[in-house]
Amino acid sequence: MKKTLSTILALVLALGLIFGCVSFAAAEELPPEGGMVGFLMYADADWDEAHQFWGGEATPEGLTSKITYVTGAGEYTVGLEFAEPAEGLAFTAIGIDGGEIAFPNYTIELKEIRVNGQAIETKKGYTSSDDGMITRMNLYNEWVSELPADARSFDGKIDDASPIIVDKEAFASVSSVEVDFVLHEFGVDNAYIMYADGAWAKQYWFADAEGVTATNAVIDGFGDYKVGLEFAEPAEGLAFTALGIVNGEKTYPGAYLKINEIRVNGAPVEVKKGYTSSDDGITTRMNIYNEWVSDLPEDARSFDGSLEGAAPIIVNKDDFASVSSVEIDFTLVPVTDVAYLMFADAGWTENHQYWGGDAPEGVTATTAIVNGQGAYTVGLEFAEPAEGLAFTAVGIATGEKTFNGYFIDITDIKINGESIIVNAGYTSSDDGITTRENIYNEWVGDTLPDDARRADGTLEGASPIIVNKDDFASVKTIEVSFDYIYGKPIEKNADAPLTAEEAAELQKVDYNAYIGVQSETYIFRNTWDEANYGRDSQENPECFGQLTGWDADNNKVNYGGTFEDALLTSDGTYTVSLTTGEMGFGSDSFFRMLFVSTEIPSKLIKDGFVTIDDVQVKIGDAATQKYTDVDTSGEYARIIIIDEYNRGEAPFGYTVPGADAKISITFTVNGLTD
Repeated sequence: MKKTLSTILALVLALGLIFGCVSFAAAEELPPEGGMVGFLMYADADWDEAHQFWGGEATPEGLTSKITYVTGAGEYTVGLEFAEPAEGLAFTAIGIDGGEIAFPNYTIELKEIRVNGQAIETKKGYTSSDDGMITRMNLYNEWVSELPADARSFDGKIDDASPIIVDKEAFASVSSVEVDFVLHEFGVDNAYIMYADGAWAKQYWFADAEGVTATNAVIDGFGDYKVGLEFAEPAEGLAFTALGIVNGEKTYPGAYLKINEIRVNGAPVEVKKGYTSSDDGITTRMNIYNEWVSDLPEDARSFDGSLEGAAPIIVNKDDFASVSSVEIDFTLVPVTDVAYLMFADAGWTENHQYWGGDAPEGVTATTAIVNGQGAYTVGLEFAEPAEGLAFTAVGIATGEKTFNGYFIDITDIKINGESIIVNAGYTSSDDGITTRENIYNEWVGDTLPDDARRADGTLEGASPIIVNKDDFASVKTIEVSFDYIYGKPIEKNADAPLTAEEAAELQKVDYNAYIGVQSETYIFRNTWDEANYGRDSQENPECFGQLTGWDADNNKVNYGGTFEDALLTSDGTYTVSLTTGEMGFGSDSFFRMLFVSTEIPSKLIKDGFVTIDDVQVKIGDAATQKYTDVDTSGEYARIIIIDEYNRGEAPFGYTVPGADAKISITFTVNGLTD
């Protein structure tokens, strides 16, 4: 049955009501120190309260939860027993409460699921988090159509993972369900050399290539590795090469690549300083020879903390004139930073202040080395008590650079060894460099800064003053504990309007427009910029030029199809189209999505410099429909015809066309200049 957005929202609301209304019994035991509760989330087909579990310290009446205390990497089992069988299945997932903080970047590997004592068939899943706190693996979640941005896997590959990894029919009537899983400390990943010779005749992109033997490296932690390529016939000249880690931005977010040596035909070549970055937010890479990059990208970073002298071309092209083999020795370096407590007493006395670095006489600072998500503690001790309070905040020295977008969540403040009341604060930065959470800052006022953020997504009640000043009347010691939580990178000046000069430059550019679609059983062509299956995908480069579907084993199937895209060079009316092949859309009866993805920056439209209107669509033999809906919520503008995830039901009736049929979308653009 087709599910609409309103259906999904109703289910989400139901979850909220369930959390608030179910009566629970008291927990019988507490986890060991450092242990997080692992459990099985569950809802039967009818969302019956007696057959739901979402963690917490107890269970609804008639349900027995088998939880586990997760203390680190290892094997665990979770499960549920029902006094009355649970009929059917709506949702189930493995959860580790607080896992994203206690075990950052760890991954779950599913081993076995037993329903009523019998093992059932399973596919491969992935590890992720919906809230930055609970680590989870979806076992059955039909509302997820694409893997989330933070999806990661124990084996370093997510292209073969799915949010539905069980057959719903196996849960027709459930008296008990048990799940065995392994928690892995490091996400395993793969490093390789991207390569194209001068004529683009000999290439390697982490896929089998004729005449190329690759020595890739299994990445299972920070340290030293070696990768290489051998060519059956010498590769003549060089067009491009880079060192890459397939899912590095997910398995080792923020980490650095450091090249130690490059050997061509067994002999070392001169190597200059490079930088670490990512083109798609997934693959971590260091360009070795990339002549198409003129400026360092926004996410460029270096293991030594400085980008001075770094470049996308770090070798002499002449050294690659004729290559039989190339080898790279490199180090995967963890990202680190320093957390500390800023402080000034009421009198701003010199020996009662601290702002990072060396502490003044009479002040002993406890700082923390921050290397990613986790729980940290910072503090200060004064030889003579600090009287009163003018200012204090937790700071991460260069956090906006090293951990862009992360959240600080203060969990406890102790004054002279005693915990005090702490209210809701927020994470921000005064200078775009230091990440901080104000504890007491009376100069901010009632208006929070533009970059204020919280891990729970709401700023309601958040304040730059989260303590009672009276608690700081006389401070001998202060200790602050906080969680550092993964957040999506912040787009610099994302909301700043374009200037007329900036817009004029963008209006001169030629932009491509591409038709996109997703049908009932996920036969698709994604947006051009989608990382996994878009135009520039390195893992699935074939998918953008064809309709792609899936077989029963979740393998890709080529459904054929011919696309006619458009180059938008100036004001005018344009058409993009899809002509289906012999397979059409199989037996599918409806579209989940139908759209045009353009390269036009959304800001051009949001700021009023460019318009897209008069959209007309013709699906197969049906009449032409007029429907204009331009989505500018992402970086690039999309023309939406159908989007059941964000727009609900289709705006008009239609029939999914069969073989050798055409879908066309025509639209008018104004604001582009020749």
